[in-house]
Amino acid sequence: MLTYILTFADKSECTLTFVLSARLKSELDVPADSLSVTLPYTERLRENADMLSVFDGGKRVFFGQIDEVLVLTEKGKQLLRFHARSLAACLLDNEAEPLVYANPSNRMMFDRHLAPFGITACEEERHPLYDNLRIEKGMSHWQVLESYCAKRYGATPRIADTRAYLKGFRAEGEIVFGGEGVPVLEMTDSLRRCKLISEVRVRMTNTGCYSARIINDNPHAMQLTRVRYVNAAADNASLDTARRMMEKGNQAARHVSVKCVGDHLNILGKSAVINGETGFTVTGLSYVFGDQGAFTTVNMRKEN
Repeated sequence: MLTYILTFADKSECTLTFVLSARLKSELDVPADSLSVTLPYTERLRENADMLSVFDGGKRVFFGQIDEVLVLTEKGKQLLRFHARSLAACLLDNEAEPLVYANPSNRMMFDRHLAPFGITACEEERHPLYDNLRIEKGMSHWQVLESYCAKRYGATPRIADTRAYLKGFRAEGEIVFGGEGVPVLEMTDSLRRCKLISEVRVRMTNTGCYSARIINDNPHAMQLTRVRYVNAAADNASLDTARRMMEKGNQAARHVSVKCVGDHLNILGKSAVINGETGFTVTGLSYVFGDQGAFTTVNMRKEN
């Protein structure tokens, strides 16, 4: 059973005990989680609502600011609906100051791009990024953080609750679906060939052409022609950039989705087993609560 906590502008809190419906969505590849909550209309909640939290037992599974407050009339009854996004939304919505960092550290990134938006922790590192990091006009704080993490760790950052994971996010533990594990109501197993890249051609020097080739050895890509180009001589690209591009496509090609009863919101990033088959990672969760009960749709990719 989930618990919904509303925080007002004056920092006081209220437990929402009459939630009529809710939808919570979280994905590894999407910076901000989203939450929608519907309840009977109350003027006090409408005027002063600021933040929303969701707890699963003693663990907070969502914390973010309300983006939109709606008053609805359905079947003669007034309803109140909140739309909120997690703290990563602040990094997406705010533009960073254009400048160039010389050898930026995790502490610098935290102080300038995370702490101002309520993030309280990230990985501590002794050594900085030994390179320049350019912030162009129009870049968001999230784009700056994303660029830093790609250069420093070859990873995509994630913000969970009030913590930033700069080296990428992978939860501990394993979840089992089917058999003796979590019962599955519905399942879709897709091979998305459109996600595969058959070949990446790479330019290694400023004066050279795209002569280096990386061929995808995934059997499902053998009959495909889907070519990409990477300029490894550029400041923001390398041969690893080309390899990561191909690997990302391979991971996205096998997509499995299962629908289960109840809430399963602490499994994002965990390893998964589906009907005895191992090697999956949970990449997305969509929790829905309403008249029909509570259900979670879990999206997974097959690791290569």
